[in-house]
Amino acid sequence: MTTLKGYTMIELLKNRETEVQAPPAKAYTLRAIIISSLAEGVSTIRNPLLGEDQLNLIECLRGLGVKIEQKKDRLIIHGTNGKLKPVEKVINAGESGVTMNVLSSVASLSDKPVTLTGAEGLLARPIDEVINGLIQLQCDIEYQDKTGFPPILLKSTEIQGGTAEMSGKKTSQYFSSLTLAAPLAKKDVKLICTDIMSEKPYYDITVDMMSAFGVEVTNNDYKEMLIKSGQQYQSRDFTIEGDYSSASFFMLSAAICKSKITISGLNRESKQGDRKFLNYLEKMGCNINWHEKDVAIEGNELRPIKVNMIDTPDLVPPLAIAAAFAEGKSTFTGVGQLRYKECNRLEAVVTELEKMGIRSNYDEDNLYIEGNSKSIHGAEINTYNDHRIAMSFAIAGLAVSNQIITDKKCVAKSFPDFWQRMEVFY
Repeated sequence: MTTLKGYTMIELLKNRETEVQAPPAKAYTLRAIIISSLAEGVSTIRNPLLGEDQLNLIECLRGLGVKIEQKKDRLIIHGTNGKLKPVEKVINAGESGVTMNVLSSVASLSDKPVTLTGAEGLLARPIDEVINGLIQLQCDIEYQDKTGFPPILLKSTEIQGGTAEMSGKKTSQYFSSLTLAAPLAKKDVKLICTDIMSEKPYYDITVDMMSAFGVEVTNNDYKEMLIKSGQQYQSRDFTIEGDYSSASFFMLSAAICKSKITISGLNRESKQGDRKFLNYLEKMGCNINWHEKDVAIEGNELRPIKVNMIDTPDLVPPLAIAAAFAEGKSTFTGVGQLRYKECNRLEAVVTELEKMGIRSNYDEDNLYIEGNSKSIHGAEINTYNDHRIAMSFAIAGLAVSNQIITDKKCVAKSFPDFWQRMEVFY
């Protein structure tokens, strides 16, 4: 790779057979940090992912009075027993939507009012669904500028409990937020999803992590979730598993370059929904082979695919790149929520694929890609400050010449050493 004035030129893949360790799981790390902060006692979180979201969350929790020690390969978190004592009046979530969503509930357990705010981009992302849910649980919350958007003033010093109804069509994150704080409410909490919950595996991870720290949730088919009050998180020594979402970019390299890569550190039985990327690639013609804790992906001629992505929306950018190299039309359904990510990922994917000579389009809930491995070529790619767009199109550059990524820094949100790990291909 060559970097000049902030632009990165991706070189063609040279190593046809490579090995790489999967980075730590983002979703598990975020939940481990939150839960440990609310637990009784001191927890050790080993192999954490320390991307921008995690580091920002850590600083926010420190502002809420949590003592967190950051070591080389672990975090030591001194739990508050569910009683947050803020040392700052204003907590800044930066550009992290998950931090804003989760802390809206967690910070409601503070012993004094606090304001949650964020960077300019985050202030433009709606938060009304999770706030409406908290208000139904009798929390006192005020919007400080525009109704439905941060910043917000959390005036309550406790969560009363009760029943809250919310929509899940944009993200399961709202339900994870309330569920994480619910065991510490005064009364039992019942959460009702009024439609179909998207990104269900992320909610599964929330429930899985809560159980690992001693708290149980009853999930009735993602329609009604019951959380008993009076439960208490217990401290743990916990090791974070590998991240399928981040590993998907390396899997993608094998698919489009007809090469082979072996990835270690992934849990074959993981709750992570993004482990389905292996199934998607297998349907497209790749060979997938597990050997103990290692998985090998070997690329072949790619076939187009039709798949519902409602539970795995983060995989759309890398799978769209695979579809661009497959001969024929691929269809992705259940993708409407991608408009509400770090950018409008549907528009971003279609715009940047067009630059590369690939026809694609989208409507309300579907994405269509006309794959053509003969006409695809490199281009100057706008990342929209979106880590998944940057990494997906960077991997495409391993298979086509003259691929340029205009902003390499945005990968720090979820995969801070992505560019260093790219060196395995050379």
